[in-house]
Amino acid sequence: MIRGKDAVTVGESDLKENLSHPLPVSYTTLIICLEGNAVVSVNFKNYLLKANDILVLAEDSITIIQRLSNDFNSFYCLIDKAMASEVAYNLPNELFLFLHQTPLCRPLTEEAAFLHMWIEQIKYIKKIATVHQHLMLRNHLQNIFLRIAEVIPFTEIKTLRQFSHTEVLCWKFWDFVGKYSKEQRSVAFYANKLNITPYYLSQIIKDFLNDSPKDLIDRQVTLEIKALLRTTNLSIKEIAYRLHFEDSSYLGRYFKKQTGMTLTQYRK
Repeated sequence: MIRGKDAVTVGESDLKENLSHPLPVSYTTLIICLEGNAVVSVNFKNYLLKANDILVLAEDSITIIQRLSNDFNSFYCLIDKAMASEVAYNLPNELFLFLHQTPLCRPLTEEAAFLHMWIEQIKYIKKIATVHQHLMLRNHLQNIFLRIAEVIPFTEIKTLRQFSHTEVLCWKFWDFVGKYSKEQRSVAFYANKLNITPYYLSQIIKDFLNDSPKDLIDRQVTLEIKALLRTTNLSIKEIAYRLHFEDSSYLGRYFKKQTGMTLTQYRK
């Protein structure tokens, strides 16, 4: 399997060249078993990957292929950081927690045919789409994650294992970002909500989520701006007001810094 240079890279691999070695992954990686089986270690826990199983890996996952059957073959989808952030925008926070605990997803037997259609569709989008490829890929990836979210037992998340105090703080921070990022962009606000110092928050988020709190907040705010530009007819001034920017000029500078584009360029 190769590292992707595009926002989304897809392909097939028997993973034999990665046997017994750490698997190179993207910011988010999907591996779907097409046939055969494999034993895969993710963060030192072994999983049996069988036909139609979906393995969801994060960039910081320690993933090692322990064993492969002779007929093993897989489909892989490598998603870079920017695209993964857009895909995650409309997904429930509980899903990230579940996948962090349980990276192996096993679709219902009757859904195998739909999973293979999903694979063929994403290949087709990569092959023929041009002007709207980015949007089509984002929506297509959201669909599979939303389907996973519909069938996984969220009620069992808290019972799978006990979380450390640090992990609880990190998940609470991420939940607060989803709730308050339209109004609050300072790390100090979130640290105060968690009753810890900004410095300590920065340390634990960097260790656990592999990003700084400020970067995660800015990423969420940028996604909020993009959504309003893309899905509403609100003026720039109205968007600035809605997201608590002091004026449209500041909003423009903020967005340009985060994306390299002006607000007008993105809307067009």
